[in-house]
Amino acid sequence: MASIVSERYALSLYEVAKDCGKVESFYEELSQAARVFEDYPEYLKLLTTPSIPLPEKQDALKQVFGGKAHDYVLNFLLLLTEKRRIGLISEICKAYQDQYYFEEGIAEVVAVTASPMDEALQNKLRDKMRAVTNKKVILRNEVDPKIIGGIVVRIDNRQVDTSVKTRLAEIAQQMNHIIA
Repeated sequence: MASIVSERYALSLYEVAKDCGKVESFYEELSQAARVFEDYPEYLKLLTTPSIPLPEKQDALKQVFGGKAHDYVLNFLLLLTEKRRIGLISEICKAYQDQYYFEEGIAEVVAVTASPMDEALQNKLRDKMRAVTNKKVILRNEVDPKIIGGIVVRIDNRQVDTSVKTRLAEIAQQMNHIIA
């Protein structure tokens, strides 16, 4: 869960994006920036090190994101660095995503399967989730061979588990109760 500080920064950027009509593109750019910091933690460390002067940090941001991100997004990253909040970038990105999805009526659905789902099955599940939620659905398929078969569907704070692993565990538990 994002902190109040992260939510306020995210909401501020969201409001600017909304005014510009660039909510989705700002989200994509902010997500890309967050991924850069996740993939290169030493880069984030550079921006959070107190002994490095602010102008050097700002130059480092401009070199990486200048010309690739909208000026407002770049200025947002510069502001986060100046206010020593750049370490919250992942939280801020998640809070922005939550606001974006809420405003646009989008539901993120995670389907965990033992092997990758083919396109037809993904479309079928997406359609079913769209009918259930009455929202646009973004479907993400995660593969976990440990579930053996079936599917685990996560949406918001709910989970539907029809995996073979869970069914076998339930049968084993029932057998333990019968035998014991």
